[in-house]
Amino acid sequence: MGDVSLRQLEYLRAIARLGSVTAAARELFVSQSTVSTALTDLESALGVTLFVRSPKGMLLTASGQRALAVADNVRANLEQLRETASREREEVEGDLTVGCYATIAPILLPKVIAEFSRRHPQVRLSFVEAAHGTLLDDLLNTRIDLAITYHYELDSVRAMSGVTAQTLRSDPPYALVPADRAWDTEGPLSLAALASEPLILFDLPPAGDYFLGLFTKAGLVPNVRFRTASFEMVRALVARGLGCALLTQRTALERSYEDLPYVTRELDIESGGLGIEVIEPTDRRPVRRVQAFVDVCREIIV
Repeated sequence: MGDVSLRQLEYLRAIARLGSVTAAARELFVSQSTVSTALTDLESALGVTLFVRSPKGMLLTASGQRALAVADNVRANLEQLRETASREREEVEGDLTVGCYATIAPILLPKVIAEFSRRHPQVRLSFVEAAHGTLLDDLLNTRIDLAITYHYELDSVRAMSGVTAQTLRSDPPYALVPADRAWDTEGPLSLAALASEPLILFDLPPAGDYFLGLFTKAGLVPNVRFRTASFEMVRALVARGLGCALLTQRTALERSYEDLPYVTRELDIESGGLGIEVIEPTDRRPVRRVQAFVDVCREIIV
């Protein structure tokens, strides 16, 4: 079998559609002999007869019909390739505002922003940090384009109707304890052991309900000493020896702003962790810069 060119397949499709070499040549703005020669070469390369002449014009043979189906597929695939390449060539640009749950933002968002900005420097990116409910309101009222938050399954959290969520990863809760606190056991801590200690409750809605719910499911009532909506305040109070705490996001260094140490311990509980997800309005027209940001999130937040 000889070589087959795209031009020969283009002529095949034209002849089949128009019913004659003359009409095909006219539509393609080439000479009749050029089309005839290409058809002859194609039949020679394939080793089959593609057309028979009849009073009604050029009719496809069974082999010709199979060849035409392949030619149509080749054309469709080429068009798809061109469209994909065209989209890749287009600059991702415009304004993009991202919302992020406050404790997730300083730990996960900087590396996402850095990579996204490197890939798409024409996008004017801004971000806001807020509680879960505020992010949802901002999203549904078009103040932000997408949000990164936790997937809370709590009665106190309203259902996220009108949005589509994509899970990025899941983080299990863990304990923060003062560095000088002596424990009788090694390894994961039980919630029962923590329930007897003063608790520094991270209470940025709805995180407080989530952490208290862990104790409730275990049939325990924690000794809440302080409540704070500040992630850093939680770490600072624990480092000062004022109580223990529960969090999900981890910092690389286990030291407070005052450069005081604390210790992290795993929890002896069965929990799939708290899912982190990116949410977008379901009925909003997709924008390339939004999808580009989501793509980076899926690569980085793993």
